[in-house]
Amino acid sequence: MTLSKTDIDALKPGEWVTDDVIDFYFKYLKRKYFLDSKKYVYLPVTLTNLLTERALDSSPGYLKELASDANALDVKSQILGQPRSIRVAFLPIFGDGHWSLLVYRNQKNKLPEFLHFNSHLNSTREYHTQCARTALINLLYVFRQNDPSMVISKESYKLVIKNCPQQTNGNDCGIFVCMYAYVLSSRLAKKEAKSRASSMQDIIKRISHVSFNSPELHRSEQQLSFSQKNPNKDHPEREELLWKVKDKDVVLPDDMRARITNTIYHESNLPNSRTKHVVTSRL
Repeated sequence: MTLSKTDIDALKPGEWVTDDVIDFYFKYLKRKYFLDSKKYVYLPVTLTNLLTERALDSSPGYLKELASDANALDVKSQILGQPRSIRVAFLPIFGDGHWSLLVYRNQKNKLPEFLHFNSHLNSTREYHTQCARTALINLLYVFRQNDPSMVISKESYKLVIKNCPQQTNGNDCGIFVCMYAYVLSSRLAKKEAKSRASSMQDIIKRISHVSFNSPELHRSEQQLSFSQKNPNKDHPEREELLWKVKDKDVVLPDDMRARITNTIYHESNLPNSRTKHVVTSRL
């Protein structure tokens, strides 16, 4: 994707970050942590704007049009085509001059959760909570259009307003969205890596117990299961800690701006020079 000098300059302290910078950074997180995984997705701003700005209407014709427009914006990445395969989705939400982060969390044997991280709760809670609610309902409508077996109702999801670090000015909301996404993505990636390593160790351990000289070999092979529950699986309270962003987790806004700027130049293989008018990233 291409970023302009205006996009780069918007990362200076005190400036509002642009849509393209947020899109870039979300693509970077996807490539860094979950490149080959369809379970973790990052929706582009154009798509989340559609979900936020469209009125809530459950009439068949309207839903068909909504899904068609959403799928058209998603034609390249095809994020929405198989909604049941999505475990976590990150949605940057914009409304009334403010950014917040909505996270879709699809839980096994539980209602899907939408977690709303808003860095300016005192002044934007009511309006931005409604923006998030509109986006999540429209997203679920699109999911159902793409997979009619999905059941969507007011009782089929939960919206949770998260207590999270707050900005201290009027221009860092987009930076906080990137920071929330970074903290959560890095945690989830570590959990995935730990789970894979634990599963592999468990498989090796169980295979090593099979005696190839034993007359019980055939029965042992039949009993060997590669889908047994991992005894080291996180407890529910540990799982919930993954989704809490506290003050101690914060990357300071100006440091986050510098981090994103350095990432842009690193991904584009260009020297870190603000004289560049256009930066084309590999993302």
